[in-house]
Formats: sequence, structure tokens, C-alpha cells
Amino acid sequence: MPGEAHGARPRASGQVGAVQPHVSDQGGLVQSQGLEHGEVGQSPARGRRRWRVPVGMVAAAVVAAVVAGVAITSDEGGGPPEAGGSRESRVDPGVRAPLSARGMVLAAASQAERQEQGRYWYTHQRTAFPAFALGKGGGYVVEERYEYFHWTGRARDDGQAFFGRDFAGAPQTEGDVEAWREAGSPEKWKIRSSGLTRTVGSKSGEWEADSPKDEGGVFNIPGIGAYTYAELQKFPTEPAELREVLCEGRVRLMPEVAKQLRRGGLGAAPKRCDKASQVLNKVFFTLHETPVPPKVRAGLMRLLADYPGVRRLGTVTDSIGRSGVGLAASFEAADGRGTIQRDLVFDQETGAVLGSRDTMVKPGPKAQEWQVPGRVVNDWLVLGSGWTDTKPGLPE
Repeated sequence: MPGEAHGARPRASGQVGAVQPHVSDQGGLVQSQGLEHGEVGQSPARGRRRWRVPVGMVAAAVVAAVVAGVAITSDEGGGPPEAGGSRESRVDPGVRAPLSARGMVLAAASQAERQEQGRYWYTHQRTAFPAFALGKGGGYVVEERYEYFHWTGRARDDGQAFFGRDFAGAPQTEGDVEAWREAGSPEKWKIRSSGLTRTVGSKSGEWEADSPKDEGGVFNIPGIGAYTYAELQKFPTEPAELREVLCEGRVRLMPEVAKQLRRGGLGAAPKRCDKASQVLNKVFFTLHETPVPPKVRAGLMRLLADYPGVRRLGTVTDSIGRSGVGLAASFEAADGRGTIQRDLVFDQETGAVLGSRDTMVKPGPKAQEWQVPGRVVNDWLVLGSGWTDTKPGLPE
């Protein structure tokens, strides 16, 4: 689960970070970032293409986002030795000792260095945003889900494509499933958020294509900027230098977008990394949205492994049962809904990012009744991403 604004996710052609928008799109791709803006439990009006992510970071987006966050520190290690014992490890030399939480992250980073490159970069994502089901068949929480598939060629002539669809909604937890059955197992639900009421269905829609006129070869990183394939290859690999790329200066604009902004008296937004959760966000987007080189991917993971305020979780399981190694940071929702923990999950065996999710830690005065501690308030799955030498087709 799943830019600075778990930021707005534009379609492939959108310019990232002209100014960071404060949006919470129906696709959920901004929802978890939106939590930092106080968007928990909200979702905006729907357009003709309901799955379409608003082009929140093109030049037309002029609302600056201010992301709030609260860091939490690592609790790995550092505890007192057991009574009568010491910290000295006593391990059978024939038995491989289990990795620490930090070791798991570093092992995943080492695997990321081995990822191969190709001609087309693709990413396949699914988001789930919970809402309370209303009416006679409601009284429990259902997930509004969306699915996206996007590919971009490494060269301009290779082109790009963006597809999306509504994915089958469902009750969120076992308790919600039980309540749904007691309500007669309806196939559709009415939900209300952002002041609007709409319907969530239990069947997936058809894929719809967005056919941008933009050429390939440019890759957007929300909250950081737009880069050509060649420019991405020049990114540093050391964690400290990568933090400068993520957090220092202003968002990098393509020349044509910068020109449009200047006409309106606007400029690029400053990059923001005030809190650990913001750094976690930017690493997440960089890893699954763009084909940075393997050694850069590994460097970004190492940056998080020792970043102040990022907690190492060890082995975790995502919402579809995949096992991975987790990192987390917390933030305060700007609208008073409470403290949220954002997790970032990697596949330890391949180094691939599996997704991001937000979980309620401590409800605030503006939290809804169902937003209790432990409730997942946004789930963003990366079902697949990487390189291929042939033009990618839609997932089955």
C-alpha cells in the first residue's frame, strides 16, 4: 500500500510535482498520502472514467501540499540482557543464525542489486480504500478497490500506456464479512465520503485505456520530479546522496511544464522531507514507479534501513498473503483523525517492493467510529513491476 501528496498518482504522462496537490483520489493511490493531509475515510467525486487517477501533478495542479508526520524510532535491539546472561551470542556453528530485522532489509537490498533491465518498464498496482457501508444492507466496512497497469518505454519512440479499472470490492475484515452475511450478502454497497454518496460493486469492471499523446522515455517520481531514462542512470547510489535527491531543492520539472507554470506566475514546489514518513513515501514511489538502476534501488533501501524515525518490523505479511520484510513510520493526520502507521514491504528474496499500507494507531477527535486501532485505512499493493524486452500486455 501502497508522492508527498502515498502523493497524487498521475497517469504516466503527468508532470510530477509542479506543485504538490492536496488530493485524495478515488483510486486510492493518493489515499495513504492523503492521510497525512487529513484525508482518512474520504474519497472525491468520480469522473467519467471512475478508475482514472486525477492528473494531480500536471501544471494545472496548483494546490501546494503540506505533509505532516510524526516519526517513531526503532525498537530493534538495545534491550537489557536476560538475568544471569549476557549479550554474547552462542550459536551452533552448523546452524545459520536468523537475520535481525535490519539484516532482513539489507538482504533484500542486496537482492535488488541483481535486478535486470530491459526495454519497457511496467508496474501493476491495486489499491483498497475502506469506507462504511450505508443503508439496510450496510453497517460494516467495505473496501473500494481499483487496479492499474502502466508501462513506459525507455526510449521516446517506445511510447507508453496507462490502463485502469474498478476492482471487485468486498467487506474488509472477518468481522465485516460476518456482518455482511447477516445483512443478506448484498452485491453492492452505498458509501459516503468527501460529502458524496456512491456505489461500490463486488464485481470487477473492464480495463479501460488512457491513450496519452506523450512519448516514452520520461519517468515521474511524485514529489521529486521527472527524469529521462538516461538521467535516472546517473542517480547516486550512496544513501546520504540519495537523500539529497529525494529531499533537497525543488521538484524537477520538464522544460515545457516549467514554462507553463511561469506563465501563471508559479514555480516548482520545494521537496519536503520533514518527517521520516515522507522519506518512506518517496522511496516507495521511486522504487515502484521508476526504473532506477539496481544499485540505486539497493541504496534507497539501505537509506531507510538506518533512517531516524523508521522502525524495522522484521517479517510481515501483506493483505494477499505475501511474506516480506517491513519498515514503518508514523504520522499525524492533519485533519485530526489520529496517528497512522505507514508500512513499506519488500520481498526479501528479490528486493522488489510489495506495497504500502496505513494502519490506525491512535484515533483522534475527528476519527470515524469504525477507525479503531489496528484498522487498515489504506492498502496499496504492487502486484508486479520491472523490465521486459517485449511490449507489456494487460494482466490476466
